[in-house]
Amino acid sequence: MKGDIMLKVYHAKNTRSVRVVWLCEELGIPYELKVLNFSPADLQSAEYLAVHPLGKVPAIEDDGQVLNESGAILQYLLEKHGNGKLEPKPGSAARGRYLHWFHFAEATMMVPIGNIAQHSFIRPEDKRIPQVAAESVESTKKMLGILEKELAGKGYICGSDFTAADIMLGYDLLLCKMFGLLSDDLKNVNAYFGRLASRPAFQKATA
Repeated sequence: MKGDIMLKVYHAKNTRSVRVVWLCEELGIPYELKVLNFSPADLQSAEYLAVHPLGKVPAIEDDGQVLNESGAILQYLLEKHGNGKLEPKPGSAARGRYLHWFHFAEATMMVPIGNIAQHSFIRPEDKRIPQVAAESVESTKKMLGILEKELAGKGYICGSDFTAADIMLGYDLLLCKMFGLLSDDLKNVNAYFGRLASRPAFQKATA
C-alpha cells in the first residue's frame, strides 16, 4: 500500500540516482519515486534545495532522515533492507575487494567521467574547457583498461555473484556507453555491461 511506503527517492534520468532506483528494484524495496527534470527549474527550486542544498540528485527521505550521497544511500539501504544480499559478509575474505570496487566507482572513476559531462555537455559553451574534457577522456580510458583486465574470467566485478559494487560501476559504464567510450576492443567490459543492462532492475532504473 502506498501509505506504507516510507522511502522517497528523488531521481532524474541518467544521473547517479539510477543507482538508488536500481538497488531498490533489485531488493524489492517499496519506494515513492519523485522524478525531477535535470534542469535548474527543478533542481534549484526552493522546494528541492530544502532536501538537497546543492541541488543535485540523488536524495532520499526515509523515516525523517535525508541522505544525498549515492554510495552512502546504497550502503544505508543495504544495511536496512538487504538481509545480507548483494554484498559479501563483513569480515569475509571477499569483503575488501567488494569495498574497493564499490568506492572506486564513485571516488575514482566518476571524477573524470563527471568532467567529461561538465566540459562537453552540461556547462554553457563559454565555461567549457576542451583540454579538461580531453584529459578526462584519456583518464577514463585508462580506468576502462583496468576494468578490462579485472573482468577477465569473471561474470561480475567481484566474481561470479552480482553485488552492489556492480550497481555502482554499472552507472559509470552507462555514461561511458553514452559518451562512446566502450570501444570494441574492451570485450570483457562490453560483455559485463551487457549482463548488467539485461537485468530488469537496471532497465527499470534507466527507463
